[in-house]
Amino acid sequence: MKKIVWTVIGLAVVGFFTYRAVVALRGKQALSNEAVPEHITPVEIGMAVASDIVERSYLTGSISAWSEVTLYAKVSGKLAKNLVDMNDNVLPTHVVALVDRDEVGYDYKQYEVRANAKGTVARVYLNPGAAVNPATPLCQIVDIDVVKAIVPVPEGQIRFVSVGHSALLTSPAYPGRQFTGKVTNISPLANAGNRTIDIEMGIANPGHLLKPGMFVQAELILDRRRAILIPFSAVTEREGRKVVFVVQDSTALMKPVTAGIAMRDSIEITGGLQLGDRVVITGAELLNDRDKVRVVEM
Repeated sequence: MKKIVWTVIGLAVVGFFTYRAVVALRGKQALSNEAVPEHITPVEIGMAVASDIVERSYLTGSISAWSEVTLYAKVSGKLAKNLVDMNDNVLPTHVVALVDRDEVGYDYKQYEVRANAKGTVARVYLNPGAAVNPATPLCQIVDIDVVKAIVPVPEGQIRFVSVGHSALLTSPAYPGRQFTGKVTNISPLANAGNRTIDIEMGIANPGHLLKPGMFVQAELILDRRRAILIPFSAVTEREGRKVVFVVQDSTALMKPVTAGIAMRDSIEITGGLQLGDRVVITGAELLNDRDKVRVVEM
């Protein structure tokens, strides 16, 4: 009888532990069958928008007179009298100086030195009584009603510049004031030392404010176009390529892009995106292609 009791108890114990093992095994199977929660990255997004881009170049140069003429005596002798002074305006054929010829035995009347261009007297070189000859400069006449700005343009930008191109110019001599100029000539030669090409810009100069030799800064608009822009922070690099992450249906898709010019907080995209694409602007460095994302408010 006792043997039967112990046999029943033994079977009960085995059954209990077998039941526990089966329950535990089913629990592990249930856990293994449950989906592992996906990792979702919170991101902020921006939009690919169309905007006008104005590409500018800021250059430096100097002012030259529109024309510059130095007058000489065509005879030898002594300067008898200067008939003009600095800042006097003259016209062609205007007599600017008288010279006494010094050939012995001849009674010459005074030789008249005449201007051959209109302009303003910039320099009077000699005082009366000075010896002169055909190689002696007497005065310099400049035309500065219109002046020229001589500006070197980098060779990589010269294709954007043509005769008639407008520019805005400023000078440290007149803070806050702008002058308008137009390209009147482009040099056929490049400066081999610094790879620039000189251009000339004509500038109206009422009051003769701009004077030859002055330093100027020129602003040229090189290009104006419609372009796709995205926030600068949207562009990242992967394996040496510029990429952005475009959000579609809560998924971040990595797209290689071609970038143009960069501005203060935006960058031009010339290939790889379309208008209206939603791009990740915060959190892109944490993403891989096709990661799940959650858009948060900026």
